Amino acid sequence: MGTTGTERSGEPLQFGIPLQKGALKDTSCLELTSEAGRSLPVQAFTLSSWPDGSIRWLCLKTLIPTSCNQSDFSLTLTEAGFKYQDTQKISQNNEKLSVLYGVNELLVNNDALDWQWTGQKGECFCSRLKLNDKEDKACSAKLDENWQIESTGPVTTKLSAKGWWFCSKGNRLARFSCHLNFYANGLVVVEAVIHNPRRAQHSGGLWDLGDPGSILFGGMYVETDIVGFQYFRLSLNSDQTPRSFSADQKLSLHQESSGGENWNSRNHVNAKRQVLPRYRGFRLRHGQHAPEQGFRAEPVLEARTADSIVSLSIPKFWQNFPSAFEANCSTLRAWLFPSDRRDDYELQGGERKSQRVVLGYGLPLNKLNWSHSPLVPILSRKHYEGAGAFPWFRADAKGDRLQGLIMRGVDGSQNFFQKREIIDEYGWRNFGDLFADHETLYQQPREQPFISHYNNQYDPIYGFARQFALTGDMRWHELMDDLARHVTDIDIYHTEEDRVEYNNGLFWHTDHYLDAHSATHRTFSKHNASSSTPGQTGGGPGPEHCYTTGLLYHYWITGNTDSAQAVLKLANWMRDSFESNGGLLAQLLALKKQELPNLKALVKGQATLVHRYPFTRATGNYLNTLLDAWLLTGDQEWRDQAERVIRQSIHPNDDPAQRDLLNVEISWSYLVLLTSITRYLFIKAEREEQDEHTQFAHHALVRYTRWMSQHEQPFLAQKDQLEFPNHTWTAQDIRKASLLYIASYLDAEHANEYQRKADTLLEGSFNILERSPETDYTRILVILMQNQGPQKPMAIPNLATDVGALSPSIAEMKNSLTWTTLLNRILRRLIIGLLAFSPKKEKAWLKTRLNR
Repeated sequence: MGTTGTERSGEPLQFGIPLQKGALKDTSCLELTSEAGRSLPVQAFTLSSWPDGSIRWLCLKTLIPTSCNQSDFSLTLTEAGFKYQDTQKISQNNEKLSVLYGVNELLVNNDALDWQWTGQKGECFCSRLKLNDKEDKACSAKLDENWQIESTGPVTTKLSAKGWWFCSKGNRLARFSCHLNFYANGLVVVEAVIHNPRRAQHSGGLWDLGDPGSILFGGMYVETDIVGFQYFRLSLNSDQTPRSFSADQKLSLHQESSGGENWNSRNHVNAKRQVLPRYRGFRLRHGQHAPEQGFRAEPVLEARTADSIVSLSIPKFWQNFPSAFEANCSTLRAWLFPSDRRDDYELQGGERKSQRVVLGYGLPLNKLNWSHSPLVPILSRKHYEGAGAFPWFRADAKGDRLQGLIMRGVDGSQNFFQKREIIDEYGWRNFGDLFADHETLYQQPREQPFISHYNNQYDPIYGFARQFALTGDMRWHELMDDLARHVTDIDIYHTEEDRVEYNNGLFWHTDHYLDAHSATHRTFSKHNASSSTPGQTGGGPGPEHCYTTGLLYHYWITGNTDSAQAVLKLANWMRDSFESNGGLLAQLLALKKQELPNLKALVKGQATLVHRYPFTRATGNYLNTLLDAWLLTGDQEWRDQAERVIRQSIHPNDDPAQRDLLNVEISWSYLVLLTSITRYLFIKAEREEQDEHTQFAHHALVRYTRWMSQHEQPFLAQKDQLEFPNHTWTAQDIRKASLLYIASYLDAEHANEYQRKADTLLEGSFNILERSPETDYTRILVILMQNQGPQKPMAIPNLATDVGALSPSIAEMKNSLTWTTLLNRILRRLIIGLLAFSPKKEKAWLKTRLNR
């Protein structure tokens, strides 16, 4: 377990552990011990299970009981012969909910966003979550229902409340959710979320700030009463000695900007494209004294009397600027959105922001220093391999050529952390996302770099998770966690009010080789005359940009339920987008898009494949998302839908030459779909499900990989077909090589042929990328991470087993579309539309499109 020498006493810890199939079925009798043999309180729950009911990923919660200042220390998990006894006592009546750990009590009012903490000395603190409207008037909060107990145990109890903020004029302003994590040592971690559930109007498919669907507000904070306190202590950084201030004068610390060299970047504009930060870094004020200025604060604030004490911290304080602390003789405030601002805060339609406040009731500030550098538990890479935590994962991959290229992401001169500084990828809306620096490739040397955001293209969250497991390097964990939190808040369109193919979808990366301007992370801006994609000047979330596997692993590694909810939200969005199960107008639109082209082809006498789904990365992403939902929930309906998608995308009797796969610019992404099918086969193999569906996918995939081994070549060998022939295509060649390596397990007869072709592609890619300055670009590094694994030979149980000849039912299936099949599809859609017909719903469906 990595630590930086920071005071760790009382630090809460939550993390996931992968387990081998059959290793553990019961979480009730687990013991966690330190190196000294001391037993730590443990709270465990299952994140996912193997088919036999044993635990696949286990989440543990504990508290560090003693100071840990050495460079590292270890914890050991074993099955014990006893059940760890719960120490909490919970009671609830019509007015209040009480949680008691020993002498520490947390009391919440059922219908309000406030809580009261009482400690062993009888000290009592009252706190609350508050929001101001744009006129700086306090909003009122109305809960949907009483506070709920989300989870409880000997380590922590989590309480949750959801509802609406109402502005001073009585109108609904924003949704909120508030979670209180109350720990056995008295610590409280507040998770506060502000959410705009309205749709954006996005006229013309453009998504700039200033949209009528946005909301404006003036500040959000957690407030604690401290009447009669005598003085404050403030630590600006954990390595600095805390300073004392008298409580008779107001103390404030305001982080206005990141404090970096590019603190006033165009990344931080409002709807008028005015740069918002007013000065570099932070300012500290006490009474009438002249303000002090610095760059990046990681503060902890403490208020004291002779007998009482309370401390507070905001994790990622400077990164999520603006942030602020404020203290006077009666009140402490942790500002998540400070009221001292240049302009109102704008929350776009479907956008939300989650932030945390750590409250140390009865605790001195040094007990909260961990909040700025939390512990990261590290497991051995051999444990990950033995548990089958990742497909194609080899513990000895750490030193190969591909890994050497990937490590540029944290060790190179243009690593992911350094990239943040270039466009100042900080602030409450931006922090966690990756700077899409590859979009600057065709700019002039002295030209300001485009403001361009990556929005999880090719799933860097997954790549970071895999690298953390492989290397044990905490920097990869930090990148994973920061990006996952950003994606679940900002990049997903959290609304139910827009068109079905947009609601709860993932926004694309911002437009290629263009500036994002005031579109923030939402792809298309009105300030660009046209899109970089010919014929496309607007749009919204689309299935060709959906990546959920990293979010699944973030949930498994950290236990963060926001990521699990995001996986299911995106899976439902993808299913709704592809299946068009809406009313009559939705079905007529689907007929126009999907069946009318087939009808025209049949009328002309053209041969048309029966496949319903396009042979593109959109279908590959859909399949992959269905697999993630299946692994997350264990619900067989997700698996069944995945198998339907495979059967209606490819066929063992296909002639790949008919699918125009060598038309590179148009067809290259068929590789993504094939890769998703290999993942399906991997999952079925590890679950020992060898059935007709496995056989179908196996033979169909081999049909295409045989064609690949005979016809595919490096992308840049076909430069005349490429709009932007750069070394991103060289990185994509590794995707081809990975598929061919996997094919060598599936088709033993031609294994040597696959491996030779894959070796050639891989060697050629390495020789170019190891010399190219483009290799440091975000997109190339992420593609390399996404496709790591199959390059090393390994034993895959059951995957290479001969699945046998095609069953007669499959072999006799036709892969050409017939009039009968097409008419059945048309009739089915019309029946679905008529059964779901509702004038109200049809009107709403039409309205969302007319308002584009």
